[in-house]
Amino acid sequence: MLGNANIEKDGNGSRFAFYQEKINGEHLLRIHTFLANRGYCLQNKPQIYTRLIKGGKVRSIYRFKTFTYSSFNFIYELFYINNKKVVPYNIVDYLSPLALAIWIMDEGGKISSGLKIATNSYTLQEVKFLCKILNDKFGFDARLQSAGVLNQYVIYIPKKSIKLLVELVKPYFHSSIIYKLK
Repeated sequence: MLGNANIEKDGNGSRFAFYQEKINGEHLLRIHTFLANRGYCLQNKPQIYTRLIKGGKVRSIYRFKTFTYSSFNFIYELFYINNKKVVPYNIVDYLSPLALAIWIMDEGGKISSGLKIATNSYTLQEVKFLCKILNDKFGFDARLQSAGVLNQYVIYIPKKSIKLLVELVKPYFHSSIIYKLK
């Protein structure tokens, strides 16, 4: 939920909506297969959607949704306040090495000799909170950085924390997206 996923209210239940750029589509297809094999969504392979962005570029995106379940409502209630996605107060309880790997596969990117995690939609306080959790729970030196846009921030993990980060998340990384850790 910290990355490229949303949860939507639908009637009396909630459903997840996953999306990922086509270039990183194998990661999303792995999530889809995991969920489809457990009966949470259709078996059909996610379709590629295109949309026009600034500068006339076309983005190709895989997208799929799960079925709607009332048992997903508690997740919606954790991550949304007034229909706005937020960082839950108890995210530390859910942020495992696997969850961190998925978050980085969704929103991570190599920058300089470190790694950034896009957190542009979160508030300054939320990004500071996430940095504190990453530092306290995993021993990183995660730092807040401006995203270059007013009131948007990213998490930067510097070179000195990369070895530890890679040791934690590499076992969960899909081979098609391992480049984000190099």
